[in-house]
Amino acid sequence: MEIWHSLDLDPVPQQRVREQQLRRVNFLSAWSLDQNSFVQLGDDLTELTSMVEGGSYVVGRDESPYDTDAMFRQQFFDLFAINVETGDKTLVEDRLTIEFGATPDGRYMVWFEGEDYYSYDLRTGEKQNITENVATQFVNLDVTPTREQMPPFGVAGFLEGQDAILLNDQWDVWEVNLDGSGGRALTSGSDESIRYRLVDLDPDADEYDPDEPLYYSTYGEWTKQAGYARARPGDDPEMLLWEDKSIGRLQKAENADVYVLRQERFNDSPDYFVAGADLAAPRQVTTTNAFQSDFSWGKSELVDYENEWGRRLQGALFYPADYEPGQKYPMIVYHYELLSQSLHQYQVPDPTSYYNGQIWSHEGYFVLRPDIVYRDRRPGQSNVETLRPAVAAAVATGMIDEERIGLIGHSWGGYQTTFFVTQDDLFTAAVAGAPLTNLMSMYLSFYWNSGGTDARIFEISQGRMQVPWWEDYESYFNNSPLHHIENMNTPLLMMFGTNDGAVEYNQGVEFYNAARRLAKQMVMLSYDGENHGLAKKENQLDYQGRILQWFAHYLKGEPAPEWISKGVPFIQQKDGLKAKRPIG
Repeated sequence: MEIWHSLDLDPVPQQRVREQQLRRVNFLSAWSLDQNSFVQLGDDLTELTSMVEGGSYVVGRDESPYDTDAMFRQQFFDLFAINVETGDKTLVEDRLTIEFGATPDGRYMVWFEGEDYYSYDLRTGEKQNITENVATQFVNLDVTPTREQMPPFGVAGFLEGQDAILLNDQWDVWEVNLDGSGGRALTSGSDESIRYRLVDLDPDADEYDPDEPLYYSTYGEWTKQAGYARARPGDDPEMLLWEDKSIGRLQKAENADVYVLRQERFNDSPDYFVAGADLAAPRQVTTTNAFQSDFSWGKSELVDYENEWGRRLQGALFYPADYEPGQKYPMIVYHYELLSQSLHQYQVPDPTSYYNGQIWSHEGYFVLRPDIVYRDRRPGQSNVETLRPAVAAAVATGMIDEERIGLIGHSWGGYQTTFFVTQDDLFTAAVAGAPLTNLMSMYLSFYWNSGGTDARIFEISQGRMQVPWWEDYESYFNNSPLHHIENMNTPLLMMFGTNDGAVEYNQGVEFYNAARRLAKQMVMLSYDGENHGLAKKENQLDYQGRILQWFAHYLKGEPAPEWISKGVPFIQQKDGLKAKRPIG
């Protein structure tokens, strides 16, 4: 028996998940052997503490004034500087949600508030807005504003011996003085929409050496090209490597100017390359798939489109492995949120990977992975308004049969799939893994894997609804697949694990029973004991095989097995009936 009280700040399911952590609660303290003194620095209010370099101060966070709001909204805290010798606390700033601790030299505390970074000098007690006079924007507003405090692009690091911090904006890295006297851009990627980010080549160092060149990873937002650049602070970066590939994981040998990096493309498996400090003519040192040339393989390209409210977007389009010019092929659309960056992602055709685009390519499908963006309180509707133009752009290539297009997604992508087929008959068939189907009942449930409430996910996270459903019934109703199921004409295959700890199993049951009541064409695969994803190999293989059978029937016209055409009696299922289909 458990006692669940409406006044519980952390609900019992969350406390249960964190039981061992709660049993190990302790408070940071200082024991001075020279002075034979013992000072407790943390307490029930400032339980969250971290030591500042030099040992004179501790950073403390007190969340208690905002705990009630944080039950369903964003968590805020008050920030304190705690004197290690005396235990005295000084309130640095109240009601924050993003804090980066102290600088490596132990002099400044740094946090983000509103649209700016702030510093607090532990020596003088002075507080400064350090970015108000820097000519760029550090807050990331290019996400649906579900939170009161929007996130920054992040801290890139510090320069040794400099009272400065390195900060990211959307495209560039900036050196900003911690005393508030301004800053300068170290890179210039905004003009060409190239994103520069610092590469940490010495994980044991707390700061970057200003006398040594800095290495930056580079990524073209609209070209998907990638590479590396290099420059000393204050100099213009020199592009060392810039290719139409996925390039990453740059590392340096500890005692030599020898560098290693990884390259891959959709049709070229990941391999490591070795080069000198200028990364010129990198030499391949691995061959991860020496047999790939023995098989047919697809390729990838970008598709450009605008969604129905004029947002510029892209999708990654992958060709069938056996593509022949002049023919039209069926297409599978896999969607979630932003996926065009997967243009150069290599996928091993692993049959236990049930959403495997490489396998679909080998089965003779085009595969589209589009970017999806959102407007406030319109998650499902935004998906529809974005997905339709994405599919139209792919069809406009002339290579795809618009009468044979399937839609698939998992979790949030499963929700979008289930919602779309209640709004539009664009797709011939659809597959939804572990989807949200009723936003109202889902709002009132738990995310059992963490013990937290689903309400927070809806109000301040992926749900993008901002308020509970009783404050905006219309938006929740309009964006719930279940409430529009009478309009569904697309055959739908749904998958759930009975122990799903992310999306309630009953979300599938609700939709299934509504589909039965309305005599809709739907099949629900219920995997006993599985969580939000399938962990057992036999279930992974089974689900992947059934996805292929589902699309083969509806998109290729192959005969439907009985589990699709009329179902399978329970006794036959208990006797071990499994989907049989060769893979790839």
